[in-house]
Amino acid sequence: MTLARRATALVLAVAATLALAACAPTSPADPQASAPAGGEQQSDPTMPPTCKTILPETLVADFESYGLVPVEEPFSFGDPATTSIPDGVECKWGNADIATDHGVQLFGWAPIDAAGTEKWLTYLTEQGWTRTEGDGLIYLSDPFEGVEGVTYAFADGYVVLADSKEFVQLVSPR
Repeated sequence: MTLARRATALVLAVAATLALAACAPTSPADPQASAPAGGEQQSDPTMPPTCKTILPETLVADFESYGLVPVEEPFSFGDPATTSIPDGVECKWGNADIATDHGVQLFGWAPIDAAGTEKWLTYLTEQGWTRTEGDGLIYLSDPFEGVEGVTYAFADGYVVLADSKEFVQLVSPR
C-alpha cells in the first residue's frame, strides 16, 4: 500500500472513530460521558497512563493496522524540560520508518489540580493561544494554524491534548 493510500486510510479511520464518538453523550454530569468512544471500557485510573490506554482500543488497533506506533514522551506545554506535568503522557503516533511530521497523530493526558490549571491557562493565553469553553471544558487552541489545531482541553482534575479540537474527545478522561 502506498504512503498516500495509508494516509487516506488513516484519515478515514479517524473520521469514522470521530463519527462514533459524536454519538456518545457529552454532558460532564452524565456518568456515561466519561466512557471512551465506542462504549469501550476505560483503563484502570490507578495505573499510569500510556499511549495505548488513553485512547479507545479500536483506534489503537486501527493505528497499529496502518503501521503506526506511538512515541511516548512526558506531557508538556512546549519544552518538556521546563513545562512537563508529572504522571502525564504525550503520544505521537506515526510510522517509524518514515521521517516526517505529516500523518502524525498527537494525543496526551495528564492529571492536573486547580492551581496547575490556572498556571497553564495563563501561560497559554499569554502565548496567544485561543480560548473557548464548552461541554464543561476550557479549550486552548494553537493560534498559529488559523484553525483550531493543536488543542489542550482542561477539565476538573485533568488536561488532555490532541492535534485538533475535534480529536480531544477521543482521549479518555480516565
